[in-house]
Amino acid sequence: MQKKLVMILLAAAVAMSTTFSLYAQGQREGRGGDDKKGAQRGEGKGDARGGQRGAAPPPPPITIKMVKPGVYMVVNGGGNSTVRVTDQGIILVDTKNLGNQFYNDLMAQIKTVSSQPVKYVFVTHVHQDHAGNIGKFVESGVQVITNEGLKKNLQTGGADGKGYTSNAGKPAEPNVTYTKSKKIKLDSATAVAYHFGRAPTGGDTVVYFPDVKVVCMGDEFVTLPNGPNADYPFGGSVLEFPKVIAQVLKLDFDTVIPGHGNDPMTKADLVAYQKKLDAIAKKAVELAKKGTPKEQIRQQIQSQTPEMGTWQMTGLVNDARLDMFYNEVKSAK
Repeated sequence: MQKKLVMILLAAAVAMSTTFSLYAQGQREGRGGDDKKGAQRGEGKGDARGGQRGAAPPPPPITIKMVKPGVYMVVNGGGNSTVRVTDQGIILVDTKNLGNQFYNDLMAQIKTVSSQPVKYVFVTHVHQDHAGNIGKFVESGVQVITNEGLKKNLQTGGADGKGYTSNAGKPAEPNVTYTKSKKIKLDSATAVAYHFGRAPTGGDTVVYFPDVKVVCMGDEFVTLPNGPNADYPFGGSVLEFPKVIAQVLKLDFDTVIPGHGNDPMTKADLVAYQKKLDAIAKKAVELAKKGTPKEQIRQQIQSQTPEMGTWQMTGLVNDARLDMFYNEVKSAK
């Protein structure tokens, strides 16, 4: 009897050990695949991809670098932020991932280049890695300016119409909205917010600093491997995306701050990006008109534009969004 009991206990111990090992492996390999409604994408958009083993490396620290005199770019901790320094205050574009630590780290980096307070904040779109800390700035009495579509996305966006949310939570609403454009002037600096149409979302903003010839694109221009993202549940559009970029290119600028990526880019980079987006849109419509199944459209475009990375219809995006993409290109005139 005792021998039998010992054998049973040993078998149970082996089973528990095997179960724990498989669970730990699943935890390691299952991280980083949730891109639900843009959640948490600012930490490199997939640094912990499925198939990697061992502990994920810590996220890179938030750092600041000068783009031009008076213009700085803050990378990591979410989408890129732009800091425009003047003698009367700071104009900020985008607010990092939602959370006290991200907000505090952002403010600490700003203080390394200026002691002036933040006077205006522009937010490029609803995803929390850009819009996360709207509430912190509103509470501080700062004017937080967004397109009216961003506020609508927060309230009623998403496939269920219940508004944007993410694993990190829901950003607060802005205290200033605009329809087509919004211009502010602070000391010698001018900033103009433009909404040229639907691209990543239906509430996107491009911020243009004409005095220094810099444009801040948010996720209308990204340089990481995941490529462009048309978030259909929040009004995004593959077909309008290249048309929006074409409108941006009419502005007089030489430097582009992308929504993701570690360095500023040039106008020539944006021209090349627009041409690739336009090729994707036109090819998708052409294939749809021929009756090509949606999965084959995705595969053919991906094989022909590998330099775009895992663009919005592959990798992290679920089939519900693929259906929306297919419906858009199939009904194009």
